[in-house]
Amino acid sequence: MSSPSLRRHARSLLRLNPSPPRWPVAVKAAVAMAVPLSVGQLAGHLSLGLVASLGVFTILYAATAPGRFRARVMALAALGLTASVGLGALTAGHPVVTVAVLVVVAMVAAFVCVALKVGPPGSYFFVLVLGVGNLAVTHGANPWSVVALTFAGAVSAWVIGMADLLVAPHRAERRATEAAEGAIRAFAAGADQAPAGEGADGELAALRAGASGALHRAWTAVTDGGRPPQLVERLERAQLTYAAASATLAGVRLGVGPLPWGSVDDEAASDDVGPGEQDSPVDGSVDAEQLRDTALGRPGAGYLLREAARWPSEVLLLVLRVGLATALAGLVAGLLHQGHVHWAVCCAALVLHQGGTREVQTVRGVHRTLGTLVGLVIYAGLLALAPQGWWLVLVVAALQLLVELLVTRNYALAVVVITPLALTIGMASAPGEPVSSVVADRLVDTLVGVACALLVLWTTGRRAPEVVLRAHARRVVVATERVMVDLAAGALETRAALAHRRHLYYELLESEVVARRALADSHAAVAPYHRVERSLAALGYLVLGACWHPDIRRAHAAFDRARGPLERIMAEPVTRPRPAEAIERDVREVEELVLSLR
Repeated sequence: MSSPSLRRHARSLLRLNPSPPRWPVAVKAAVAMAVPLSVGQLAGHLSLGLVASLGVFTILYAATAPGRFRARVMALAALGLTASVGLGALTAGHPVVTVAVLVVVAMVAAFVCVALKVGPPGSYFFVLVLGVGNLAVTHGANPWSVVALTFAGAVSAWVIGMADLLVAPHRAERRATEAAEGAIRAFAAGADQAPAGEGADGELAALRAGASGALHRAWTAVTDGGRPPQLVERLERAQLTYAAASATLAGVRLGVGPLPWGSVDDEAASDDVGPGEQDSPVDGSVDAEQLRDTALGRPGAGYLLREAARWPSEVLLLVLRVGLATALAGLVAGLLHQGHVHWAVCCAALVLHQGGTREVQTVRGVHRTLGTLVGLVIYAGLLALAPQGWWLVLVVAALQLLVELLVTRNYALAVVVITPLALTIGMASAPGEPVSSVVADRLVDTLVGVACALLVLWTTGRRAPEVVLRAHARRVVVATERVMVDLAAGALETRAALAHRRHLYYELLESEVVARRALADSHAAVAPYHRVERSLAALGYLVLGACWHPDIRRAHAAFDRARGPLERIMAEPVTRPRPAEAIERDVREVEELVLSLR
């Protein structure tokens, strides 16, 4: 890292980053943590309440998502956390098997969470609760009781996590819709000023990307929330504005003037009709239906999992690193005869499980290490105070509140609080262990886990950024070609065609994110392929705009001819290095064939 980068990251240790309001999430998490502890205290078994708190982490998943989606994700998280504790209980007393299961769970959970865009806290807690459950049973706890208590804590967290929807059932959907409307207005204004013969470059490309992303997030939120009619109507209007601006840009590129909306299933068109030979357009309501369905949010889980599982992919690289790092951390901690090997595995997984650039993941590891050091000091102070009973309930709930307030604003400060929280719960699972031993083990395991994660991060996948970007560009090519097949066949209204446009729309949004990370990791090797990615993005948006333009979408024969160069690109294995210039020539040829419509 350069000196300016080091100074920036040093300042980040204490800087509070901008963040959406976290009080609602933090209060719910604190209440959810307090409930099982209070029940345990009232029953005279506070330690059992601490075991039940393993299921409370359910409340952190999809905490601000729309109601229907939140209910599903939290329910699956509850089942996953309970199953992880069950696996931990099942492998108790078998340290080698425990480490192997920890590694497998870390890999599988990371794959599913990243592929499906679950978001923070991701796969981490599935690994953590497996280790704590294993520790509890190893120290004599009844395995069935541990699993049952975890499930009870998860159920109570689910109920509390859904409670705010009684007051504001569609807050998330409304905010996403308002953001999309603003971004689309800006994009439409820019498209109206686009010079003839030019595409979306520079500032206009940024406006288009912002509008596309905001529209995608809004449809995702509204669909996840059960499609409230008022918000659906607002989004349909915004979608039409977005599509009109996209079609305008496509028309500007092709020299075809914008026309009123027509129906995609208007049978008056023929394969040989060109842009100037169209009959009068018919009812535009059919277009609204097609346009809305193009951006109904995230693709299906099956599509996301299949694409993520196709090598090479960013997700599989992440999973491979998580597997190597957690296995190495477990091995090293075991050789050092550490009593809490799962802490080392958890720390290794925590550094890598969300992915990102090498720099971002390295900073995460440094924050984790420094935050843990300070957190151990705070934990020692808490032990000196020796809170018991209701005071302990209050301390744990307050720590959970602080974690949620800090985690999006400063990760290092959040870890300072996470450490005493995790140790308090962990000590309840292993009563009787010397405090000094627990603190020392946690320090060593943190250092081992972070060191193993950073070693794997910097020694694997040196050429991966270039390959990953090429692989994602191939996904854009495949998605673009499928939409062009639909254009050539004049079959834009079928269910498959709608899915193809949705997939292309999604891959275009993802393409920019993947390219940005790849450039940060290996600028020199990636830069030529980044230009290819930008050309493919321009082509993809042009093809989408053609689907929405009442004239251009009728040039079926022209789109059939334009597929040839794309087929040449797809014929080459993506793992075989091919000069970026050769790929870009094929992309330009496709674009020129499409532009020949003018």
